[in-house]
This record gives sequence, C-alpha cells and structure tokens, in this order.
Amino acid sequence: MQEDYYSEVNHSIFNNLPQKERLLKLDEIREEIRNSPSILNTILDQIPSPLYIYDFKGNLIDCNNSFEELLGYKKEDLLGKNWLGLKIMPLIQRSRAKIILGKNVQGLSSGPDEYEFITRKGKLVHVEVKTSVLNTDNYKLILASVNDYERHIARENVLKSKHESTEELIGVIYRQIEKNLQIVSSLMNLQKSYMENNKDAELLQDTHNRVKSIRKAYEKLHHSHKLTSINFSEYVKSIISGLLSTYYPEPGNIALNLELDDVLMEMDTAIPLGMIISELVSNSFRHAFMPQVPGEIKVIFQDIPEKYVLKVSDNGKGFPKGSKFDDIQSLGLQLVKSLVNQMDATMHSNVSSGTNILIEVPRK
Repeated sequence: MQEDYYSEVNHSIFNNLPQKERLLKLDEIREEIRNSPSILNTILDQIPSPLYIYDFKGNLIDCNNSFEELLGYKKEDLLGKNWLGLKIMPLIQRSRAKIILGKNVQGLSSGPDEYEFITRKGKLVHVEVKTSVLNTDNYKLILASVNDYERHIARENVLKSKHESTEELIGVIYRQIEKNLQIVSSLMNLQKSYMENNKDAELLQDTHNRVKSIRKAYEKLHHSHKLTSINFSEYVKSIISGLLSTYYPEPGNIALNLELDDVLMEMDTAIPLGMIISELVSNSFRHAFMPQVPGEIKVIFQDIPEKYVLKVSDNGKGFPKGSKFDDIQSLGLQLVKSLVNQMDATMHSNVSSGTNILIEVPRK
C-alpha cells in the first residue's frame, strides 16, 4: 500500500515538467480553485474565526460555519437580509455600524471595533469586528472578521485553571517527596545513635548528608515560585550550613569563603551539582585539616555563557604524596565522578597543595 502511494506521488502532474510549464500548471490549478464555489466555501468553513460578507447596502451575502455557531442562526435565516435590520446587535451599536458601513463604501477598511452581538437565544456576546473591502469583477463587497474574545478569555481561563491544578498537584508531589526524605533522614539519625562502630557511623553519616542535600533541593522548590527550578546559591548555602553544623557544631578554625552567582537552576542540574558540592566540602571538612590548625574552604560558582563553572578548593594537607585524584576509590569521590559524567560535564583536579577541583557543566 505504501509503495503504491509513493508510486502515485512520483507520477504526479508535476513530474518531469520544465520550470516554465510547472508554473503555468500551478496558475491553472489556482484559477480553478478561485472559480470553484465549493472549494472556496470549504476553505471559508475551515477558518475557525467567524466571518461574514455583505454588500455596500448591508445585505448579507455569505458567512462561514463559525459565524452560524456564534449567533445560533442558520445561513438561510441570515443570507439575503440586511444585517443592520436583523437585530443581531443593540440599537445604539447599529447606528455606529452604519457609520462604519459608510467608511467601507468609500473603500476604507475598519477596526478592530468592539460590538455586542445578540444571539438567537438573546445572549449578549462581546466581540471585535474588523472589515476589509473586497473587489470582484462585478461587485464591491465587505469581508468582516470577528474576534470572539469572550470565547478566547473563557478558553484561557480553562487553560489557566488546568495549569493551576497541575501546579497544585506537582506541589503536593514535591511536598510528599520532601516529607518522605525527611522521614528517611530521621531514621538515619536514629540508626546512627545506636551504632557503636565509628566507621559504620561515619559511612551512615555520609549517606545521610546525600539524602539531606536532595531533601534541601525539594525544600527550596517547595518555597519557590517556579515548578522545576530553584535559587542555586541559596541551595548551596543551605547544604554547606548543614555540613558545618554536622562537622563543626562549635565555631572553629575553618573559614568558609563562598562566591556564588545568583541563578535559577533546573532541578535536574541543581540536585547532582548540589550533591557534588556536598561530597567535596564534607571531604574537606573531614580530611583536609589537622586538629586545631586554621584552614579555608572555598566554593566558587559562576554562571557564564554556555556553561556553569564550579570550583571547590581547600588549603589543607592535600592527598597523599604520589597519589592522583582519579585513582581514589572512595565511595564519595566515585559518586562525584559518576555525577559529573551524568551531566556531560568535565572535571579537572590539582591535589598537590591542598585540594582544588574545577568542574564545568554545559548549559542545556
């Protein structure tokens, strides 16, 4: 069946015709369309806006289906009658319509002008009407196009209502996710209090930090006016504030230096980037500094054309001599590498003097 269709297309009326003959053939078809009332009526009825045509005396010559639907009349009730005498608009507006008809007779277009149409059931419909003069071989006619803006407003209100309902539903889902993550976080805290093995407690704390970084994103989203994006700088500050209270509940010697561009970021980028910051900063808190030795952790986030740039560094002791960042097999750093790949980002590291990580994330 498909082959038969393409075979017919390949043997169309234009197949192998020279350019000049092809243009002549197109003109012939266009002329046939213009001279075919049935085709023109079909085109007229396919137009969604109400349209009607009248002569210089105000007699209705034709209208499309949308005009019938707007007023509730059939064509036979309207055509051939003077539309100013049909009482399809209030008396005071009929006087104004006569003035506009006078302009049309002079060859002038008009509108859009506001009117009230009266439907067959007596309902007032607020519309805008724009007119244009049509010149045929034998007649001068006027084409009136109607903008039923009440219907447009009603349609917009329906769409707005659906949008608000969708937003409300998504908000409920986000709040439920946030609550569920809070429950998981609380369970981890409870489990940690029963652990006697410090190593196990430390591993659980790492996982707890990851859950908290995700929960904070949904918490920010809950208070955001956007459905899918959050203020990334505020999100990062909340993550680091949580890490600081976990590892340094009392004021210590570690200085935090945050330089964060203010940007609204989509959740599918914000969450993995937030988790990366959580992993790198918590790693610096735990391993970079000797007890009682002053230190600095710096987080820089830049929003530049076509990409985000993240720099996380500390002036701590760095990695063991001779080791490379890519060779480190800890779960946290493996997670960082995985998230970098997930975002199609690039990562560069320097761990010879302190730890310096540079991550570039392409903008979507």
